[in-house]
This record gives sequence, C-alpha cells and structure tokens, in this order.
Amino acid sequence: MYEAAKEAYFKGQLTPWESHTITVFVTATFATITAFFIRSRTNKLNIAIKEAHAQAADVIDQMFDAVIIIDKQGLVVTFNPAAEIIFEIPASKAIGKNFTILLDDRFSIEYEERIKNYSSDKNSPVLNSSKREVFGRRASGEVFPMELMVSSMVIKGRLMFLGVARDATESKRAESELARLREIEQQIHDNLRHEVSIAATIQMSMIPRGESLYPDLNHIKAYGITKPAKEMGGDFFDAFSIDENHIALAIGDVSGKGVPAALFMIKVMTLLRTSITKPSGLMESMLDVNKSLCYNNDSDMFVTMFVAIMNIHTGELHYFNAGHDNPLIAGKNQEFSMLRGPRNMILGIHVASQYNIGSAKLEPGDSLVLFTDGVTEAEDEQGQLYSIERAKKLLSSGNRMSSKAMVDHLLRDIEVHVNSISQSDDITVLALQYH
Repeated sequence: MYEAAKEAYFKGQLTPWESHTITVFVTATFATITAFFIRSRTNKLNIAIKEAHAQAADVIDQMFDAVIIIDKQGLVVTFNPAAEIIFEIPASKAIGKNFTILLDDRFSIEYEERIKNYSSDKNSPVLNSSKREVFGRRASGEVFPMELMVSSMVIKGRLMFLGVARDATESKRAESELARLREIEQQIHDNLRHEVSIAATIQMSMIPRGESLYPDLNHIKAYGITKPAKEMGGDFFDAFSIDENHIALAIGDVSGKGVPAALFMIKVMTLLRTSITKPSGLMESMLDVNKSLCYNNDSDMFVTMFVAIMNIHTGELHYFNAGHDNPLIAGKNQEFSMLRGPRNMILGIHVASQYNIGSAKLEPGDSLVLFTDGVTEAEDEQGQLYSIERAKKLLSSGNRMSSKAMVDHLLRDIEVHVNSISQSDDITVLALQYH
C-alpha cells in the first residue's frame, strides 16, 4: 500500500535510487516516532512497578505479622521488622541463611522437603495458604508456638515462597489460662451442685416420709409425695399429731423455685410446727405464722397454704385456706368434689387482723386429697392443662383405692398427659382416708 501510494504521488517518475531513499527516510521516521512512544510507555511502567514495589515493601515492613520470603533453595531473601522482633534476629543476619533456622527441628525437615518437592513438581500437593500451628525457634534457641501460612509466588520470573508467621505465645498462654479458669469454674460448679444436693436432702428430710404418716392411728390412712421441678423446690406437705385426739395436716406452695423457695419453705414448715401446738386457736396460730413471714421479708416471697386440724374420733375438721386450691373430698363410693369453704389472703404479704376458718365433718370411708397447682397446671405438648376436672374424674374412678394408690394413680396419669414435656412446676399430693 505504501509503494502504491508513493508511485501514485510521484506519478512513476522516481528512479530506483530515489524511491529507495524515500522509503528509508519514511521508515526511519516512523521507527523513531514508535520507539519514542514505546520508551515513554516503558518508563511509565517502570515507574509504576517501582512505586508498587515500594508500596509492597512498605506494607511488608508495617505488618504486625512476620513476613519471610525465601527462594527455592530455601534461602531467606526478605525478612521484615516484625520477623526481627518475633525471631529476635536482625534482618542482616537472617537474609541469605536457610529458613530452617527459624523452625523447630520437627517442622524444619518437613517444610524443607515440601519446598524441595514443590520446586521440582508444581502439582505436588505440599503447599497451600491455609494457616497451621507449628513451633518456631528464636535466635536464643527458645522454641515457641506460632501460626504459619506458606504459599508460592513468582517474582521476576523466579519461584519464591512466602511465609507469614504470627507469634502464638500469648494466645496459647491465654488459652491455657482460660482452660485453668474453666477447670476452676467447673470445680466450683461441682462443689455447688454437691452442696445443693446436700441442702436438698436436708430439705426433703423435713417433709415426712409419705408412707409413714400417722403410724399409730389405724383408722387414719394417709400418704403424701412431693416432686420438685428442680433439685430444690417450694412445695411441701406436713402431717403430725397434736395430741391423742387431734391431728394436723397441711400442704403449701411457696412462690418461686429453687434454693430461695426451698429456704422459705423450711421457714414456713418450722413456723407451722411451732405454732400449731393445740387443737384450738387455729386462727391465732396462722396469724402468728403470717406475722413472722411478713417480718424482714425483703424478697417479697409468699406462700399459699391449706392447713387443717382433725378430731380423729368424730371426724370434725377445722381448716384454714390461704389462697390455695381447695382440696377434693369424696364419701365412700362417691365421686370427688371440691371442699367448699372460706379463703384467705396468701401468707407473707400483709399482716392481717383476722382470718376466716372453715369446718367440715368426715364420715367413715371419706377421702380427702390435697394438692398444689403443679398438678392441675401440668401442660402437655399443645399447652393443654391437666385440669381439676380430669383429676376429679380419675380419682372418682378409683375411689376404693388406698391413699397411696390414689396418689400413685394421679401421678402416673399426669405423666401420661405431659408425655415428653419436662416438669415445669413442683408437684405435691397428700391423700387421707378416714375409716
């Protein structure tokens, strides 16, 4: 195209020598211009490369992690200030030395072999950029734990290996201290559990054994049981003789659960036994109990309770209900129904001036069942409550059962109702039969 344009411009009047001279001149001019632009672009690229190299070197120098670059012979070519601090060796003494001086013997041989294999076979799966825990060696000979990440790179056509290391001494020391503290915490936890277990045993020892209630009275058959939702609970029952003609029975539910409820429960039972010492004066006894519970009650704990005194010869029953669920009562071969009567305010909240006392009369063959709300409010998987109606129906179907059999039958039915749902509230039941 150039030759055609030249001939057209000069109309074929050039001699061979003139044509060649013009071609040489044009070619030289074009080559000069091209060389100028190439040189200019090359200079800019070199400047950019130098700036990038300087920036990379600056980044390496400013890194908190040790950065070590070695060649394929394993000789150190780059050793940043962080590496000087970690390995306690100046860069001037590290550069040119084999990298194995920086690793403990158990790892130096392994990495030396890996680098050798990778240098001869790039497909050798010996290097990756994942972090690994190894042991380094300081100039003093001290062996220390560190995190090491090794990868390969090509710099100016040469195969190099980049190692980034971090001193893990402090983190290991922190882990060790954390493990020690966790061990102490576990020991404290185990001790507390042991102490709570002892406290629970002491608490349960205050509640009379369910099968040993009124052992000297043949015509009174009673059985009780309490099942705390936690290791210690706030439910309780009590059954004791006042004199040769009268017995007392009680059931209560302290607010809350766990250790605070258990301690308050022990206080309630102690006050109850020390206050009810004679068959008459139930109101005065309960006024004293309530007054003592209100005194210094900064935690605002309270208790619902049903307490009764019974004449074992006549079946006369005088009872006090402080916000508790009414017991169930049934005549021989009759269905269970609620024992209707006056209800009073819960104990431990306010000092009262008087209470209302209820009365009833048990006939031979009658049964009385006292319980806490853990029975009626036991929930199944759909959140349905066990309910007082189900309890009445169940107990009525087995009216001729013994007091122990009634309690066991009721507890088994509650377990069927809740199925796999864990117990969320204390459960207490006390059954009495008057013969």
